[in-house]
Amino acid sequence: MAIETLPAGKTTRTKNMAKRRERILHEARFLIASQGFEALKIRDLAARAELTVPTIYNLIGGKDEILRLIIDDLVAQLRNIQSQAVDGTVEESFARQINDLADHFATDEAFFRAAFIAGDRSGLFEQSSDTGIFANFVRLPIAACEDAIKQNLLRGHVSPDILGPQIYGCYRLARQDWANGYFDLTEFRKQALTGVFLCLASDATPAFRDRLLDQISKLSSS
Repeated sequence: MAIETLPAGKTTRTKNMAKRRERILHEARFLIASQGFEALKIRDLAARAELTVPTIYNLIGGKDEILRLIIDDLVAQLRNIQSQAVDGTVEESFARQINDLADHFATDEAFFRAAFIAGDRSGLFEQSSDTGIFANFVRLPIAACEDAIKQNLLRGHVSPDILGPQIYGCYRLARQDWANGYFDLTEFRKQALTGVFLCLASDATPAFRDRLLDQISKLSSS
C-alpha cells in the first residue's frame, strides 16, 4: 500500500509553524512568570517572540487561547506525576505524589504560581463538570480509597466518593495557598499531607489510624 507523504514545502511550513507556536508559548510562560497573566499583552508577546501580532492570533489566538494551551500542558505534567506515584503503602503513595508535585513546582515556582492563579480565576479548574480538570484529578484519590477498603485499611463507613474529593481538596487548598504566596513549598508539603492523612484517619482501621497519626506527628514536628 502506498504511503502518502506531504510535499517538501508543506512539511517545512508545518514545522516552521510548530516552532513559532512553541516560541510564542515559551515567551508567554516567561511573561506570565515575571508579570502575571493579567499583565500579559499580545503586543509585548509578539515583540519577545519576534513575530507580528496577527501571526500570534493566526497561529494560536488571544490571551484566553494561550492560557488554555499553557494550562493543558500543565495538567498533562501533573497527570504524569500523579500516575507514577502508585507504589508502596497508601500513605506512601500520597506522600510521593505531594513530594513529586512540590519538586516539580520548585523547577519554576514563579511560572507555576502565576499559571495556577490564572487558571483558577479563569474557571479552568471548576468543579461542576463531570469531564473537567477537577473531575479527572479527583478520580485518583477515590480509587485509592477503594483500594484501601479492599486492603482493610479503611472501614468503608465513609464512601470513597465522599472521602476522595475531601482528600483532593486538602491538596488543592494547600496548592492555592502556596500559589498565592501565603507559604513556601515546604509548608505546602506539610499542609497537604497533614490534611490527606487526617481525611484517611477519619475512616481508618485502628492499626492504619495509628500509622497515620504517627505520620501526622512527624509532620507537625518537622
